[in-house]
Amino acid sequence: MSQERGLIRRTLSILGAIGLAFGLALTAVGTVQAVLAWIPYETANLSRSGEARHVALAVGAAGSRAAAWWVNVPTGERRGDLILARAGPTGWVTETVTTTLESRWPFPIFSGTQWLLAWFQGQPYTQPATALGGWVWERDDQDQTRRVTETLLYTIDGVRPRWRVGNSGLHMTFAAAMTSTMAGRGDLYYLYRPFTSTAWASTVVVTRDQVVADAAGGVFYPDMAIGDGAIHLVWEQKREIGGRISYTIYYISATLEAGGQATWAAPVPLSLPETNGQRPAIALDGDGRVHVVWTNYITDTEQYVQYRRLDASGWSQVRVLSEEPLRVNQIRPTVVWPAVAAGGNQVCVAWHGFYPDAPSEAEEIYLRCSRDGGDTWGTIMNVSSSPDKLSLMPAVAIGADGAVHIAWEEFQGGQSYFYNYDALYAAGPPEVHPVFLPLVLRNG
Repeated sequence: MSQERGLIRRTLSILGAIGLAFGLALTAVGTVQAVLAWIPYETANLSRSGEARHVALAVGAAGSRAAAWWVNVPTGERRGDLILARAGPTGWVTETVTTTLESRWPFPIFSGTQWLLAWFQGQPYTQPATALGGWVWERDDQDQTRRVTETLLYTIDGVRPRWRVGNSGLHMTFAAAMTSTMAGRGDLYYLYRPFTSTAWASTVVVTRDQVVADAAGGVFYPDMAIGDGAIHLVWEQKREIGGRISYTIYYISATLEAGGQATWAAPVPLSLPETNGQRPAIALDGDGRVHVVWTNYITDTEQYVQYRRLDASGWSQVRVLSEEPLRVNQIRPTVVWPAVAAGGNQVCVAWHGFYPDAPSEAEEIYLRCSRDGGDTWGTIMNVSSSPDKLSLMPAVAIGADGAVHIAWEEFQGGQSYFYNYDALYAAGPPEVHPVFLPLVLRNG
């Protein structure tokens, strides 16, 4: 009898340990979708300043990595002090790119191991506001800084430049208006600069603010991917008809010709009719497939990360990657911002938000990856694991070794949610699995 009781105690102890290990690895979110805790190889607080906004991230050859953000401090409406962080042999090293006020929306890229950085440089803020006009600038790893655009650009939400490295030069896109009165109705622009020149070709208007006839509109938040002699652009298109405002995700492609000339196809809507598609992102994988993600905004408490893929057979059906409805705070941002990266057959999507039964109403950073080019998707993983803080607006990249790199801004506490954010970074695997220990029973 004592042997049987001992066996029962040992069995219950083993089962309890399994349950505890599983519980630590698997956090239930809602009634349908489970979320695994991500296990990163590396984590870092890149800023430790409490002033980081809109953190961008890039991964280059030989493990080179760079992140950038702009400083936001609680002194009126001051914005500026663009910061660049680079990974070195002994850790991350930061430098101030510019201390000129109103520097925003930095975007680093790599050409091999050489980094390049683009950003929007606004006019100094005045009262009343000047519709935040400004110019796009660039800087390379030789400390050469140049103005990309000569014409003053305007927009309410910021000219957000996105650029990529092509076979013969650099390609850039942004959305902006040429007059302050049209700041809320920007157009979509494309620029090209060959590697052999420091001058950018004339700015090309890809599409005006009205994609749909008889509808007032505006172009916001474009993103770009380059591959196989083609340009791929996505953007958020505002439409206003009869006082009703809606947002649609659009896609357009162009065939690249000699000298950077581009022949543009017709724009194609990607989000479903009668939905509000916002904040798109795009990436190309190793086989040339196009992957696009965006947010279907219904309300602050009901948003979904959606996905489509373009391959040889055409566009896939819309798929919801976030599974359950996501929620966000009602201060900033009030829309989920997804990000996507691809390399080889691997595709990874990151987003922020919290689920209906979260322990607190604070956004986390989530990650979900596909290992087969978007055919199937792994379990959603919690990257930030900081339920008492706001973790917002992730950027994601995939290294040559398949490691996933993520950067985001995270609230560090205080009286105002508008300030005191640090730039955080983590790198880890594209997938984790709960570990089940074998149950072995022996006599004695």
